[in-house]
Amino acid sequence: MVYKRFFKETFIAGLFLYLFLFSSGAAAQEIPGIRSRFSFGGGFQLGFGDQAVIGLAGSARFMGVAGIDLEYDFNRITSTPPRNPREISALQFIPNTKLLGTIYFSRKKRYATYAQGGIGIDLGADYNRSNLIGGAGIEFVYFKDRLVLNVTLRFYFPRPVDVEKQREHLIMDGTPTLPSYTDYYSFQTVQLSISIKYYY
Repeated sequence: MVYKRFFKETFIAGLFLYLFLFSSGAAAQEIPGIRSRFSFGGGFQLGFGDQAVIGLAGSARFMGVAGIDLEYDFNRITSTPPRNPREISALQFIPNTKLLGTIYFSRKKRYATYAQGGIGIDLGADYNRSNLIGGAGIEFVYFKDRLVLNVTLRFYFPRPVDVEKQREHLIMDGTPTLPSYTDYYSFQTVQLSISIKYYY
């Protein structure tokens, strides 16, 4: 399990390094900022919810209308439950690694609005533990579209396969009343994310 965790963290670090090296080469060609055909950015992000997190954020943008984001939190704020947990709370957590797709609703000269969705991975767990992410935010651009401030509200939901697996275990345990699906997808796990990135 130690090797599996090491591989995951090395893979994430490699992706950040690739984004940095690629963006450095793009900068030498004087490619415009986030509105260009392809742009790459990197920086730091803060998350605020039940607990605060801080980490790295890397992004790729395509013509300023869509993109991919990768975030890694230095501090892991969730704990690892046992395998096949029976508690709903075990499926509701904020992961320390996030891979997100971004679609912009509209873009003005100094700001843009967008929606995000993706998957969260808990790299600190000793087994495969992930969830789904959905949210929306606003983006402010400065210094010739290169410096970008993002404010995003995100919600975290368990994967349907994990919900059904837990319900099956509860049935096998003889639980007389199963939790409703609204208990699993209740919008209770929420986080406000603020990031600052520089784009090339």
